[in-house]
Amino acid sequence: MIRDAKYKDIEFLVKLASLPEVWGGTEEELREDFEQLLDSEKDLVAVAEYSGEIVGFANIRLRSEYVAGTKSSPVAYLEGIAVSEEFRGKGIAKKLFEFCAAWAKEKGCTEFGSDCLLTNEASYAFHMAMGFKEIERTVHFAKTI
Repeated sequence: MIRDAKYKDIEFLVKLASLPEVWGGTEEELREDFEQLLDSEKDLVAVAEYSGEIVGFANIRLRSEYVAGTKSSPVAYLEGIAVSEEFRGKGIAKKLFEFCAAWAKEKGCTEFGSDCLLTNEASYAFHMAMGFKEIERTVHFAKTI
């Protein structure tokens, strides 16, 4: 079952978001992040539930700023999606994405944006399977001065 996340789900969400290929960060930071996301009108956190356990989640945000490759505003932006390893390959991420897309359409969005690290081949394949097209590749730099 796919549904909106609730405060009671935060510990499961933190566990999934802690996976290296998802968000990372400390449990305390992630807990605070999810509390803010659940209170935000611009965000949706959707969860996939199986036998009372959260096995996946997706977070989308309504972005009004420029999103590469889009022409409209707001744009639904896939901020993160994760499925527990033992439940991967069962179409759960696709169902989460479809739930999020329906929410975005209700909010007036006509476009969806997203990103992933160049090294995250599974995420890249997921995006392509969901109908995204690659817009650009970037490398970020930082320097202490």
